[in-house]
Amino acid sequence: QLSTLREHRFTHEDDFVMQNVFREFIFILFYRWRLIVTVFLTVFIISIAIAVMLPSIYRSTARFSLIVPQSFDPLQQENSYDYKNRVRRFLQDQKELIISNRVLTKVVNEIYPDSHQPSVITKKIDDIRESLDVVPPGGESFEGSSVYFIQYKDKNPVVAAKVALSITKNYLATYREISQGKTNYSHLFFQEQTHKLQKEMMDKGNKVRDFETKQALALLEILNLGEGKANAEIGPNQLLTLFLRNYHELQAELAGLQASIGSLERESNQSGIPAVLPEMEVTGRAITVFKNKVAQLQIQLNEMRPQFKENFEPMKQVEQELKLSVDALKNELKRSLSAQKITANSIRARIGQLEKTIQGLRDRIQTIAQEKATYQALLQEFNIAKEAYTRTQAQMEQARMAQSLTQDKQFLT
Repeated sequence: QLSTLREHRFTHEDDFVMQNVFREFIFILFYRWRLIVTVFLTVFIISIAIAVMLPSIYRSTARFSLIVPQSFDPLQQENSYDYKNRVRRFLQDQKELIISNRVLTKVVNEIYPDSHQPSVITKKIDDIRESLDVVPPGGESFEGSSVYFIQYKDKNPVVAAKVALSITKNYLATYREISQGKTNYSHLFFQEQTHKLQKEMMDKGNKVRDFETKQALALLEILNLGEGKANAEIGPNQLLTLFLRNYHELQAELAGLQASIGSLERESNQSGIPAVLPEMEVTGRAITVFKNKVAQLQIQLNEMRPQFKENFEPMKQVEQELKLSVDALKNELKRSLSAQKITANSIRARIGQLEKTIQGLRDRIQTIAQEKATYQALLQEFNIAKEAYTRTQAQMEQARMAQSLTQDKQFLT
């Protein structure tokens, strides 16, 4: 209860204070009304006098609308798809161009033709720049706007209009000069590049034709170098495969002959009846005849030994004839051995010649591969030069179109 009474007392005291303050304010207002009215009238009269006595400020405005279409000029094309940022950057560039010395110097020379000293011209430019504003309709930011204004303020309306008109005229003239200079530079640039690339392409083409002329025979081998080519000529790879197959066949044949020669030498050096290889038995050959005769004499001698004594004259004749037949068979084997050695030497000579031929083919294939790499490199350089020339020629045509069109009217109005 005490706290409630204390809060009620504080609230009553606050209301009493506010009532006193309001009463004192009303008292002062009614008591000092003459002084208040006097001060108000004095300030009002002075403001009106200043407004009447101060000179008027006149503003002349020029309005520009900007469109940024796709450029025909290859040097001015941008890969950016952010149209808003492109317009903002372009508008900022226009603002810097308007307040630049290039434009304002022309304005000073036109408005003040008697000003020839650089210091005077600089001062006039600074004075114009202080009274000149370049703003979009929404304020100082160019965001989301394609319209901007040139505003020039001066105490003299004729001067304001004259300077604003001069700035507008010289700005448009400078803009056209820059646009035309860009298109002229672009066309000249691509024209020079086209001539340069055309010369390079012709040089590359001459190198390819010189290689084809000087290496005509090698070019046929280059075309036939790969396997599986449906050409009338046999390529070096096919020849190498053919000679390698013959080389291996001769090596196998030589190995068989060497084994046969070794066997015949062993049989020829034996004291008994030599064995005859099956491949040496051919009807009508002396070896076959002697072998058959030796076999018959052996059979006849085997039949006579159990029946007769060793000093039996007919049996001795058979033994003598058997010995002579065996010697004749060995002699025939020796002649065959000599013939096989001759054949083996012939095969060795053919193998040696094939080795030289195969090595020559391998060297030739390596040389052809190098020449093929050189030829392909020349062709690749020629094709690259040709593509670059074709692309630059198309860009030069675009630059020529950009130069012939009045693109400034498409951009700025």
